[in-house]
Amino acid sequence: MTLAALAALAAPLPLLAQPAPASEPVAAAVAVTAAEPAAEPAAEPARDKNAVVVNGIRNPELKTYRVMAAGLDAFDDYHELAPTAPEVRFKLRPRSAAQAADMENLAMRIAGDTISIPLPVAADHTFSLPRSDEARKENADLLLNKPKGSYRWRPDIHSVGVPEGMRRLGDLRLECKVLVATAKEEIGFFFTGVINTLLLTTDWCSHEKIQLSTAAARRIASATLTYGDQRVPLKVSSDGNSYTPPLGNKAYPHDALIDIQYADEPAA
Repeated sequence: MTLAALAALAAPLPLLAQPAPASEPVAAAVAVTAAEPAAEPAAEPARDKNAVVVNGIRNPELKTYRVMAAGLDAFDDYHELAPTAPEVRFKLRPRSAAQAADMENLAMRIAGDTISIPLPVAADHTFSLPRSDEARKENADLLLNKPKGSYRWRPDIHSVGVPEGMRRLGDLRLECKVLVATAKEEIGFFFTGVINTLLLTTDWCSHEKIQLSTAAARRIASATLTYGDQRVPLKVSSDGNSYTPPLGNKAYPHDALIDIQYADEPAA
């Protein structure tokens, strides 16, 4: 069961004081894999400050600093999953092949009523989010200098000493904590409570029926979890762009590694 499927179960429930139109479904409320920064238009139209922005439904590009900062808090709260990881960065990803060709000269900033904080984008298309009390108070947005709807973001966490071509399971578990924290902040207390009730837990990442895929840097041929003498093949998406790690399986420790074989590399 995916996070979006859980939200679909909650769709018939009343919105309870949420100002979004009743005709809008809630099925994508926690489609956290589609999280996107705001695109910065030449001239920003007036915004309804009371509008409830639901991921994947209305204004999906609009991400407030408050929502993103919830991910920073989760990184600190669950840092024991990846104690040697120095920080959480956020990686921009194109939504389509057309946008993939336009990944140069990306520029971002935090924009509020009185503040504007540049966010340098590294060569690997990641950026770091600073803590800012002013941005929280002004409910500032993250703006990107590209057309709306063109890019998504994901947390990007890497422990020190992980071999190239591998991912550490604890790092991926921490990325899930960051991703879910932003989703919970965005959908609010009521719908978070609904999903907590459906799962019978507040820990979405560790639920056995939640399968959250991890995007790969490029097309992959296989992904194999390794720990000691164990080698466990993982599910790879049909397009080779992602794989599904066992985030909730406590049989595998945080230090287990995932060996990724890319399609354009010779088999080992």
